[in-house]
Amino acid sequence: MLSVALVGSVTLDRAQDNAQNQRIELAFVEFSQSVTSVAFGQGTTEQVAFDIRANDAAVRHDETGSIRVYTDDTLIANRTFGSVEYTREGSTLAYQAGGVWRGTRADANMVSPPPFDYDDGSLNAWIPVVTGERTLTRSAIDLRRNGSAVALDRQSVVQGQLVTVEIQSKYYGGWADYLRQQTSDASITVDHANETVVMRLGEPAIDSTFSEGVFATSGDIQFDGGNSEIHGSVSAGGSVSDHSRVTRGVTEGTTNDLRIIDDVIEKKVRDAENDSTMPIMHPEYGGAFLGSGATYYDDDGFVLENGEDLTVDLSGGNVTMLVDGNVSLQGGDIDVVNGGGDRAFRIYSTRNFGMGNSRAGVVGESQYLQVYGTSEMQIAITGGSKADLFGTIYAPRKEAVLGDSEPNAAAEPFGTGNKCDGWDTCVVAGNSEVSGAIIAGPTIVGQSTEIEYDRNLVDIQPSLQLDHGLYPPPITYLHLSVYDITVSQAGSNSSIAVPPAVASSVAAAARPRAD
Repeated sequence: MLSVALVGSVTLDRAQDNAQNQRIELAFVEFSQSVTSVAFGQGTTEQVAFDIRANDAAVRHDETGSIRVYTDDTLIANRTFGSVEYTREGSTLAYQAGGVWRGTRADANMVSPPPFDYDDGSLNAWIPVVTGERTLTRSAIDLRRNGSAVALDRQSVVQGQLVTVEIQSKYYGGWADYLRQQTSDASITVDHANETVVMRLGEPAIDSTFSEGVFATSGDIQFDGGNSEIHGSVSAGGSVSDHSRVTRGVTEGTTNDLRIIDDVIEKKVRDAENDSTMPIMHPEYGGAFLGSGATYYDDDGFVLENGEDLTVDLSGGNVTMLVDGNVSLQGGDIDVVNGGGDRAFRIYSTRNFGMGNSRAGVVGESQYLQVYGTSEMQIAITGGSKADLFGTIYAPRKEAVLGDSEPNAAAEPFGTGNKCDGWDTCVVAGNSEVSGAIIAGPTIVGQSTEIEYDRNLVDIQPSLQLDHGLYPPPITYLHLSVYDITVSQAGSNSSIAVPPAVASSVAAAARPRAD
């Protein structure tokens, strides 16, 4: 009988604890809803019951979290916020920034969501920040809105930019789960050491076309001796040494707002490295054939030596090569066949691109070979008597990679002496031809080289070939506002019933997190 009594007592205690926890959750959810009502509603004041355990209290803390928002690399919003927290027997329930959270750190779960919403390219966050009394006991609470909302961001249209939201919070585990639900797994990273959730929005995109023969995005275009020419227009972040060698327009001092794609290339290569089904290129390329609309991976640089020609067949669709290392054509050719429509052979490289005594692409149709590089890519089309490239190179940067006397690593296999020293892009081979477009860094053009812009590129956009779900979702509109709400004790005799709608919402919102 004693054991039955003890079991019954334990069961009763657990039931009472569960009922108490549920009651406190209801109080916090009602508090959250009332704060939101005061922040967004017509009235400026409201009273809410805060019915917690007798003789206990909730405590308002300052600066238990913060939000920082960046567009590209520019900080546009920075604000701290506090919380109202109740702790009983090691269990914590808290209100912060419009949401209700159970637990702390990585173990935190969302009970009620904050007014922080992403939907179809729009991110809207209305953040109530509570100030006022420190200790809130069992009684009614007065809420008062102080003034109007204050916009945190200085811009609303952010299309084409990368938006980064950093939320540092004592309850970051709950924030991370909620923001994943709002966006995607690819958007969210968690820094446990700093209790920070990072959300990135803005699917990488390139808002440009291959519209010029050469665009030196971070420096000069230099003509060095010989009778080299560029047939077409050019742009340079710096100056162009000899306008008479450019057959069309010359633009100097151009601002570079092109999308740098280091992160895209890095992710593509790492995904390929971890994909056991990805075809891997081998060191022996002689007679190699790529086709069937496939993607191939080279994990140690791609080199074509004399006699090791590569044929790429586009009849089955795009063909892609992901290269972790250099791409160097040292006498071997790349022949692209059966092009048509918007099909292309695309090479994404983590390092440099060089070619000498080689031919690559389709004569007169440069849209079918496209090379993509990081902002560190060095380019050399040089060496021997002839090197013909029919294609495009896209590797923009914010600043030059090489100093005045530093050697161009892509040119090293071709014995060009010091002709390429100090230039990110070096096109100096005798009697060579480049047909297409080059978007990269400071460029030197020398000897009898001709660069001819291919008018077939006028409507061709650089392509990142993004896989759905692997990158953060797009964003077009951004709006962030803060509402200042003062909380104060209204007295212990107030009695406000918890609405039935609140009770039903807790049952839905307070589910355990799925790990």
